Amino acid sequence: MSVIVASVADPVRRTAVLPSEALNRFQPPEGFAPVATGTVAKKLRYGFRAVGLSMLIREGMPSEVLPMMPYAAIPNGPGWLLGMINLHGTLVPVCDLRRVLETGAEGGSAKPMILVLDKGDKAAGFVIDGYPCAVTGLRPTSQVSGLPDLLGRHVTATLATDDEVWLEFDHAGFLDGANQQ
Repeated sequence: MSVIVASVADPVRRTAVLPSEALNRFQPPEGFAPVATGTVAKKLRYGFRAVGLSMLIREGMPSEVLPMMPYAAIPNGPGWLLGMINLHGTLVPVCDLRRVLETGAEGGSAKPMILVLDKGDKAAGFVIDGYPCAVTGLRPTSQVSGLPDLLGRHVTATLATDDEVWLEFDHAGFLDGANQQ
């Protein structure tokens, strides 16, 4: 395969050259400054908001977002358990963090959704305030004070952006602890 290249000195005169030759003929314009190609990309994480808290989905954790949907209530179940949904043939418990943390607030968002974390028998759904969002520029920060004990025990990392503190939590341990309370 050949490429027709116009000569810089004589743009009318055209010659057929191989692509590799055409690339080797490139002469950068005066004042050209190359950009470093080895720049480090910012690490991208995903987070969600619920009960006034910003929480991160753990790295590598499978997750799925669903619109709020009907659930099957569990008679005599714990107060924090809204019920169960059928997700791809698997029964998934749906937890309302407002009830676990006993905030008393029933509504927190105009568009509540269900965030399902993990897969199979380890899957658990949480009511969240809208869609999860991409978070970059996270840096470690000291543990946030004032968290309810039930949540604080299961926070595995506290990270911050310039304007927000994000909590990474162990959802399975959190639900076990809520169930025992």
